[in-house]
Amino acid sequence: MTGQVRRGFIEGEECAVDAAAVERAVALAAEALDKVRRTSSFDRAVVLDKVAVALAAKAAEIAQALADESGYLTVKDMTLEVQRAIEVFTLTAAHARAGMSETLNVDAVERARGAVAYIRREPIGPVLGITAYNGPLLIAAHKIAPAIAAGAPIVLKPSPRVPLATIRLARTVVEAGWPPEAVAVLDVDNDATMALVRDPRLPVVSFTGGMVGWKIKEAVPLKRVHLELGGVGAVFVASDGNVALAAQECAAGGFVRSGQSCISVQRIYVERPRYQEFVDAFIARVTEMRPDSPAAIGPMVDDAAAKRVEAVIIDAVSRGATLACGGNRQGAYMEPTVITGATGEMTVMRNEIFGPVVAVSAVDSADEAIAEMNAVSGAIHHGIYTANIDTAFRMSDEIRAGGVIINGPGTWRVDHMPYGGTGTSGFGREGVRFAVEEYTEPKVIVVRPSVPRPR
Repeated sequence: MTGQVRRGFIEGEECAVDAAAVERAVALAAEALDKVRRTSSFDRAVVLDKVAVALAAKAAEIAQALADESGYLTVKDMTLEVQRAIEVFTLTAAHARAGMSETLNVDAVERARGAVAYIRREPIGPVLGITAYNGPLLIAAHKIAPAIAAGAPIVLKPSPRVPLATIRLARTVVEAGWPPEAVAVLDVDNDATMALVRDPRLPVVSFTGGMVGWKIKEAVPLKRVHLELGGVGAVFVASDGNVALAAQECAAGGFVRSGQSCISVQRIYVERPRYQEFVDAFIARVTEMRPDSPAAIGPMVDDAAAKRVEAVIIDAVSRGATLACGGNRQGAYMEPTVITGATGEMTVMRNEIFGPVVAVSAVDSADEAIAEMNAVSGAIHHGIYTANIDTAFRMSDEIRAGGVIINGPGTWRVDHMPYGGTGTSGFGREGVRFAVEEYTEPKVIVVRPSVPRPR
């Protein structure tokens, strides 16, 4: 810790966070492990359901508070954020009730005749969850809910831009009946965060954010580290695809949260016969997002982020792309921007921009689209619009990404599907059951007969 005192949540109460508070929170989490790992699936599910009910009861109030705290996220976006957080807790409660144990047919092997076995998942230990600024409630929910289902204490390090969202969620969890010593929020600086990463009492690290995640993984090679990082989302619109639907959904998927989403649509490849038709329809949708309309996007997180996006746009135009709409910046607000005629030499086609800019390019075939979509170092989700089932399945097989959405943009997601990236986009998966698996390890229990069975 530096000399700066920050806000936190320890033992069910908000508090100032200094080095002593950090030590207390980690020590409590370590001590709580034995208690919470012995809670029943029923107990865990009850807590999870109570959190969902509490969030639903104040959904509008929470959405407004999230928008107010951030200053860059809209109430519209945060309304969906709250709804999805409710779904995370509801779905995780259902998973807890279904149970995580399974039987194993060991007597399929001759020398195991008469034996039975089952596998149960046990928490590895307390979890360190590190969240990002673009999903102040949902990202925290994706870390807390699976920890409860797994029977694991959790220490959360929120984004310093939106710590109150995580503190409020942690308080809701405690009010729902989860032991107060088993959940803590520590708004600490980078040095203190790395100290938490290295702390052996926190054997699981779940990180959502940028490429610094790989430094975390390198720093603790013996820990279970889950990384949910950024991607360079792409969509392919085939000549037989639904152009109107693709234009509508890609506009929403490209500019949600002003493009500040790990699965934002950033690159769109359209087969040449439908290229101009798509561009016209897409620009019509994007221009509806003017500042005075209900579809208006919000500002970026700060001026520096908007300047970075502006530089990418200038770079693309200087290399021969066309600025089809947008491109103007006022402080942290960047107009929703569409670039056409983009090529692989441009930054916008190869690196995550994390801002309100989408590049559209014409391709001559699905093969060319696959090559372009795969020409990045990592990907989370890509999308395909086509009416040809053979094209859809072939592309799904050949595209390298954590997920492929057929007849939808890469931003399409429900919160219990496995979610994560390939390559530099991440390591491991979140999404209820899959996150629980990240936090636990299997233990096999074998029961052999005390008297061998006759053959």
